[in-house]
Amino acid sequence: METIKINNSVFLIPPSQPKLQANCAKEYGQFLLDCPPKLTILEAQAGGYLKGSKADFAIAISRPDRLLTINENFTNEPFTELWVIPVTGGLKDQFKGPASMLLSFLMHRRSKDSFAGLYNHFAHRAFQQWCEDGMPGDPKEFCYAAIASVLKNYIFCAEFQKVEGALGTYWFIQWSYRNPQSDFEHDALVAAEMIRSGAESGATLHWVTNETYERWASNAIVTAPALPAVSEAEARASLQAQNQQVLPQGNKR
Repeated sequence: METIKINNSVFLIPPSQPKLQANCAKEYGQFLLDCPPKLTILEAQAGGYLKGSKADFAIAISRPDRLLTINENFTNEPFTELWVIPVTGGLKDQFKGPASMLLSFLMHRRSKDSFAGLYNHFAHRAFQQWCEDGMPGDPKEFCYAAIASVLKNYIFCAEFQKVEGALGTYWFIQWSYRNPQSDFEHDALVAAEMIRSGAESGATLHWVTNETYERWASNAIVTAPALPAVSEAEARASLQAQNQQVLPQGNKR
């Protein structure tokens, strides 16, 4: 077990990463933590696996899309992987006081597109600033530097949104961002930066492994190979919507 202590706050890095799932199916629209597969929502509630429909995070890593085939629902589909520290909501409330832990989960379809759209906003804003500053140097480097500072400075808010589509009810995660509002949230951003910097050198890579998803999707047909070290450049590149398939809204879940 690893811990990171920042001022009066402490953050747990579990030895075996809990399985955080954002369940967008039918009656759910909730975060689930370490939930066994194929439970009904009543069974999940009785087991204490439901962690609410809202959560705010300090984001340590946003990894580029990976193609995964998981059970009968997802065939060769792109998922975005996040390493996050919850600072509000049911995921945080399991810890008393200024404490939380590192979690990792996969996003897909409309939730993934919402996250990518948020970072497109930052890239657009950075490009406008570059123009206003007299277009100094390479615009890509200017924008990358601006986007790289986003994870250090903002808390990211995830809230499930209900959609009635042609195939019935489904949910997706709507992403937004805000400034940190407490010493604990500032500390969480510092801890996330430490994890991100450690991942660049490979020092913290073992903290979140593919075992998380192998346990979460025990009937996965394909699992990804071992993850390489995450560079800051890769983390920045993952914040763009490049090479992401945009599906018609009625088909997203």
